[in-house]
Amino acid sequence: MRYKNYLFFVTVFGLILMLAFFSHYKNSGRSIEKIAIEFELNGALFLSDSLVNKLLIQKKGVLPWKAKDSLVLSMLESFLETNPYVKNAEVYHFQNGILGVRLEEKKAVARIQGPDKFYIDNAGNLIPLSSKYTPKVPVYFGGLEPGQKSDVLALIDYFNADPFLMNELASIYFRSESFFIGLRSYGFEVEIGQIRRMEEKLSKLKVFCAYYDNYKLDKEYSLVNLKYKNQVVGS
Repeated sequence: MRYKNYLFFVTVFGLILMLAFFSHYKNSGRSIEKIAIEFELNGALFLSDSLVNKLLIQKKGVLPWKAKDSLVLSMLESFLETNPYVKNAEVYHFQNGILGVRLEEKKAVARIQGPDKFYIDNAGNLIPLSSKYTPKVPVYFGGLEPGQKSDVLALIDYFNADPFLMNELASIYFRSESFFIGLRSYGFEVEIGQIRRMEEKLSKLKVFCAYYDNYKLDKEYSLVNLKYKNQVVGS
């Protein structure tokens, strides 16, 4: 009885392997007839399905492509990730001659408006300007020096982490060794100074904005200085 059970399981296992091999062999012999493209998170902003299709066809030639086993998926992923708008790419096989492509675009967090014009993402990677999509992000005016990039990103992170201020940051300048910002809802400029004690500085800014909103002030301010400890200086 034990021998018969053993023989039964070996036979079943062998049939499963044969079916799997046959299915793989049959599937690998199919040509790629179609590319199915999916965009993660916010969808296609800078790119589009048609543009990605064109990129892949430029790389591999006009559809249909040869058998799937001739496609090196990691090579296609690396190729797509060389595109300056792509953060991550996954390429995989569907059944019935379909190649699946899943893409995640880089997300712009600031626009650099200097001698060179481009966006940066939260890792500081460059994103070219696009006629297809213009994200609503703070604008940094001037040339962005390598040593300033981390400070600009930190400043943006501080604002994005605050529910009141996250939609207020409109512009960033750096002059006279100090950061200045413009806000969307207020006409005055804000001097931040260096990127340190930011929690204290933003707390003072929120108190000043609340006071500005709730009380009629005797004068209009063009500059609010936050860089001095424990005080706000308006002029």
